[in-house]
Amino acid sequence: MGPGANAAACQGKSNGFHKENEKLSNYEKIIEEERADTIQPTLSRPPLMRHCISQASLANSYLAGCPIENGVKSSSGKDSEYSPIFRSGSCSEMGPKPYMEDEFICVDNLSEHLGSSANGFTSPGAFYGVFDGHGGTDAASFTKKNILNFIVEDLDFPHGMKRALKNAFVKADHALADAKNLDRSSGTTALTALMLGRKMIIANAGDSRAVLGKRGRAVELSKDHKPECTSERARIEKLGGVIYDGVSKIASLQVVDVTARE
Repeated sequence: MGPGANAAACQGKSNGFHKENEKLSNYEKIIEEERADTIQPTLSRPPLMRHCISQASLANSYLAGCPIENGVKSSSGKDSEYSPIFRSGSCSEMGPKPYMEDEFICVDNLSEHLGSSANGFTSPGAFYGVFDGHGGTDAASFTKKNILNFIVEDLDFPHGMKRALKNAFVKADHALADAKNLDRSSGTTALTALMLGRKMIIANAGDSRAVLGKRGRAVELSKDHKPECTSERARIEKLGGVIYDGVSKIASLQVVDVTARE
């Protein structure tokens, strides 16, 4: 065969190759279309809850037999009440003195901590406190050890929490003053947070401060008792206290602020 016949044969092979490629391309396209038909993205309504719920919230969902994975609210549509699980952390730093004068307390499970002395209290609860001592460790240590017991032992606990907290602070103040084995020159602030379900009750005497972090904002929950405040200065002087260099020196802290927040 001459050169022209070879060229025609090559042309025929080339056309056949393109046709086979075209068939393969069409076949792949059909497969992709069938796959797209069987695996369609599910375009449903957006979830009711877009944000993850803290794991410190979901005890009763397990008690009810419907666990919620990773702290995400179930989309069953039914209203549900959360029974909080409290978690805490703490950090303290000693000042220039050779010993630590400050104390704190963290009770994440109040019912378990109180045991038989719970006085009928069964709600999920927690208790936290900060005691900024000065003039020694006695006052802060004594208050840390006794303040929660004074609250629970009060006749207004657990139904009249605000009164119970005020009474406990006054009782701690009197007991500290009457304790003969403690250094009477020592003193302390007292700031407590009592958690009862979804309610938080703050009580404070002194200038330790409670701050709530809410959506990136710092919300003050307590009011400092400082002599720079006109009403606080008047109260100190009325009780026989003396203020010098902006610092008040008074034997008793009879003022207690109690606030509640849900």
